[in-house]
Amino acid sequence: MEKKINLFMMLLYSYMFVVVILCFLHVTQMIATITSLPESGTLHQLTQVFDLHGYDPKAGTQITSVPFQISSPYGSLSRVVYKRPKYDHELYGEWGRFNYIMTDIHGNTSHEATIVLIPPSRIILGSNFLFSDEGWSTSGNRPDGVTHDRTTLGVMSYFIYSSDNSLNIQEKGYDRDLWHFEAPEKYHGWQAIMYGATMKFDMSSFGGDYSISKRNFEGKLNIVEIACSHCNMNKGITLGYPLSSTSGFDGQTKPFALPLVENGGWVKDPQNSNLEWTAPTRCEMYEVLSGITSIRILGDFTNWYESISIDNFQIVANKVRGQYQMPLCAQQTRDNRKCTC
Repeated sequence: MEKKINLFMMLLYSYMFVVVILCFLHVTQMIATITSLPESGTLHQLTQVFDLHGYDPKAGTQITSVPFQISSPYGSLSRVVYKRPKYDHELYGEWGRFNYIMTDIHGNTSHEATIVLIPPSRIILGSNFLFSDEGWSTSGNRPDGVTHDRTTLGVMSYFIYSSDNSLNIQEKGYDRDLWHFEAPEKYHGWQAIMYGATMKFDMSSFGGDYSISKRNFEGKLNIVEIACSHCNMNKGITLGYPLSSTSGFDGQTKPFALPLVENGGWVKDPQNSNLEWTAPTRCEMYEVLSGITSIRILGDFTNWYESISIDNFQIVANKVRGQYQMPLCAQQTRDNRKCTC
């Protein structure tokens, strides 16, 4: 049976050149192969003088095609140099990410590992809406989606907004037709690097009645929900952050900061209306972040019509610089289905 060598890592650096060590085990028989290139910036082999003696210049021949096997005839480690993009100050989020595999002398290969390269802002992914709505949409009773606004209103500067389109008032006076902002596809898929980061965004309202008597479902709603449809053996997992775990929302401009850890206030949908939502395990948190299929933000806070705007949505890493590696207990499979944390 093929042996798998688990070597997932994510790298966060703020230097002009980043030397990425792909082989953490000091074993010369291990061979690293680059399987994809970063979306921005460039990868390079090391120069002889840097590989042997540690002297500049670091960056040698650029790697332009994959798969590319990293050879190190001068030194002992499989290393590459990442040159950050020339105009990285214009980016709002990661510089890029690339994948690699490790192979030993017996031909055993690792799972494909991902390196994510983060700028000094520590923003992994973000939407500042400077130029467009960036693919954000709505779900629920808002089939017309969002509107991109290029004006500045205090903290809200170049933002998106949407509003109620219909009401479906039940016997208790609650509006059952809830609507949400939906994050675009770039936030989907493998995002395990988000573990331990903070989800931040600003929210405001242009109109609506936010009095206590108008609170939809007495405020017992989730301000954010993250779903993974194929998690839990394809049964799906949805994590929610209760509005009640924040200071609430009264229509005034407000920043939200939600820690992406299992004990940070998130609760898991039991998929049974007779059961309470409970805190997820560490493995469930890793699994959801490794296979995100949707991120949505509540827009329907009252049982009447309201208009909601959001701005500066970002996932911010907590570490300023250095490297962050997923723990071994979460590395059994890439989608974390065999996590033992």
